[in-house]
Amino acid sequence: MMYKSISVLFLFLALTAFKTNAQEREDYRLIVGVAKFKAANVKQERFANMVSERVLDVLNQQNRFQVIDLDGTARKQAISVSQENYKSKNWIEANKTISAEYTLTGFVTSIKFIRLNAGKGYKATITYTTKIINTESGEIIQNGTATFSSSNSEIKLTPESAFQSAIQTTVAPLSAYFSSSFPIKLNLVRIEKEKKGKAQTVLLDGGSKIGSTEGKKFEVYFIDNSLGKPLPKFIGELKITRVLSEDFSEAKVTDGGKEIHKYLTDGKKIICKSLNND
Repeated sequence: MMYKSISVLFLFLALTAFKTNAQEREDYRLIVGVAKFKAANVKQERFANMVSERVLDVLNQQNRFQVIDLDGTARKQAISVSQENYKSKNWIEANKTISAEYTLTGFVTSIKFIRLNAGKGYKATITYTTKIINTESGEIIQNGTATFSSSNSEIKLTPESAFQSAIQTTVAPLSAYFSSSFPIKLNLVRIEKEKKGKAQTVLLDGGSKIGSTEGKKFEVYFIDNSLGKPLPKFIGELKITRVLSEDFSEAKVTDGGKEIHKYLTDGKKIICKSLNND
């Protein structure tokens, strides 16, 4: 009886591990490598690290990316301060043989502190520039360079807290920049309308929450896992016709309806990558 219980437990653990590994293999979100932010001089490097930490936090909040910490410091910083929005599942260890599709770099161009209230308070200003680079080509993507400057930051008791307040004023435009500049990658989950073995209308698992909009065009790929690693193969194109909710959109197939129908009905994984920003 005990042997049978142990066997059942072992089988359960094996199936759980297999399911977990399968889920990890099927995470097709964009992979972004983040390089250490640089500063104009050595004295500003500490503050550049604080900017990098906040930028990474904003990147992770969108939950659209897997992040590779290219030099190992950013992840340690995120863990050490126990950030509310830190998600370990969004990180890939830098020593794993996984290539980033895009690389995010940053440079802090200006930091200033103003002493106020007879020396009892501080106000900070900051300007920094970020770049999104296509890792394969080494080129900056379209609209991939942006500069952010603080505005209307609060007066704080210490320079560090004043600096954090200044960074916070750049969060909203930074988040909008990530949403509009990075391509969107999502899954094709269901055929809504077909004719003579060709997919005409399909359902996508991404909506307004990740920046889907009517008219946005996508390339469609079948993911071939037969080689042990995911290999995308182009099979068609589509265009979003309706954003149904925060999580779903409907799209019209403009090319490759037969292939999309074949692979999806065969239970194959199909992903879509937006054309607008790359």
